[in-house]
Amino acid sequence: MFVFVWRSVFVFACCALILSAQAGAFAQKNPVFVTASLTDRRGLFIEDLDSQEIQILEGGQPRRLEFIAREEVPTVYGILFDRDLLQEESNQRWGSRLDVSNTNAAKNLAYQLIDKYVGRQTVWVGVYDRELQVTLDFSTDGFRSKEAIQHMSGGRTNRETFLYSALYSSVMRMKDRNEKRRVLLLFLNLVDSETASKLKPLKNLLSSSNVELFIVTFASQLGSGTGLNSSLSRSALNELAQATAGEMFLAGDYRDHPDDVTQHIYNQLRTFYTFGFESESASDAPAKLTIRCTRPGSKVKCHPTVPVVLR
Repeated sequence: MFVFVWRSVFVFACCALILSAQAGAFAQKNPVFVTASLTDRRGLFIEDLDSQEIQILEGGQPRRLEFIAREEVPTVYGILFDRDLLQEESNQRWGSRLDVSNTNAAKNLAYQLIDKYVGRQTVWVGVYDRELQVTLDFSTDGFRSKEAIQHMSGGRTNRETFLYSALYSSVMRMKDRNEKRRVLLLFLNLVDSETASKLKPLKNLLSSSNVELFIVTFASQLGSGTGLNSSLSRSALNELAQATAGEMFLAGDYRDHPDDVTQHIYNQLRTFYTFGFESESASDAPAKLTIRCTRPGSKVKCHPTVPVVLR
């Protein structure tokens, strides 16, 4: 009796191992496209990358590079404004006189990006306070994009903003697009305290999405007016951008040369490479993504995880 039971358990275990091996052999593979910026030993963006110089690892396992391209990849852009920046000269902000210079500066930066760099790529435009309001749906008409931005105004319906909701809605809008690259340009004042308390889940959302986030903040002193100290607000914005391999810019640092902001953003966008490979990670459990460049002295900046949303 004991021998019979032992043999049964042994046969059952062997069958389980075989089924497990077969399941692994037929693991579902999904095409994934991810972006990364690469710099050489001098800190300059690499623009002559060869596919043989790239290694991609998913959860520590090497993946074959199936696709590589640079700026010629179709891209969808989202241009998102904090409504707090869109104030009119005749308005009053809770009893105080408004400074509209940030309004004009933010809009002018968006115009420059559309005119000089975005071209006829697909663009959508939105504004947020407590919720995201889309003022222009996906369009390849640059004139309509600028017109939508031009007609934006304050008209705040809520006393507070909620960046978390706006970013979540923006990522959801872009997740089903066919374009291999998805770029979100965010113009804002400050990070609200409610979003700051949800920084970790927001970073997880951004790091697992295939969206590159570039933030331009016009706050004269980060942290002022929201109960947040400057280091927390600066840190929060940096972390959100870096979770997508993007970048954060303080507009005040470029006050004498505002065109440098758009040029810097464009330089990074233009030199981003898009890589494609077959992913084996489950959609509900994104794996760690590692992209290496074998060129001596090079550095790679990319998403920390394989995107959950696969196209």
